[in-house]
Amino acid sequence: MHNIIIISSFHKNLGKCNPNELYKIIEEIQPGVIFEELCFETFSMVYADNSIPNTIEAIAIKNYIRNYSVKHFPVDTYPLDERDLFSGADKIANRSPEYINLWNKQISMITNHGFDFINSNACYELLDKISDIEKKVLTEINDIKLSREYESERALNNNRECEMLKNIYDYSRKNDFNIAVFICGVEHRKPLKNKIQEKVTKEELNINWKFYNDN
Repeated sequence: MHNIIIISSFHKNLGKCNPNELYKIIEEIQPGVIFEELCFETFSMVYADNSIPNTIEAIAIKNYIRNYSVKHFPVDTYPLDERDLFSGADKIANRSPEYINLWNKQISMITNHGFDFINSNACYELLDKISDIEKKVLTEINDIKLSREYESERALNNNRECEMLKNIYDYSRKNDFNIAVFICGVEHRKPLKNKIQEKVTKEELNINWKFYNDN
């Protein structure tokens, strides 16, 4: 049986959301495989001998593979076009004090509670509220360019999630393992849940998916 645990992360070092705490979680799980939210090029640069990683995930994993025998692979291989990325967060913040307050609350909770909060429904409920405000403000300002960027980034993330799951299934078909972890940004947690629920009904390969700290 292939068991895969998805750990949501926030990429930045904030209080209890740090490489040491992530390392402890990985060490507790003792995976034989780690799937990473990286493309091939970034993966090669991060794990070059003299490279110093700048994300908490890469720092934690690089430390972990020094101490344990574990395979790790990049799975975020969908082509990225920076023109598809949304650039209007500041404009939304300028028009919505609630938007700023929600982000400040999110950062505070992540700082104080770390991965327990990041891997919780409460975290994603906050992200949903933030997303609702983004859509509302974009409708109000009626900026066609920003609206297109927003939809392009949503489409990009959807394609990335599909690609990451495809790569994990492809690897799992060809390789035996007991436990793997997939470390991915928290904004992908809910969409991945939905995609996995749909995928397990269509895939012949039986993967036991779990989300870290999911109650």
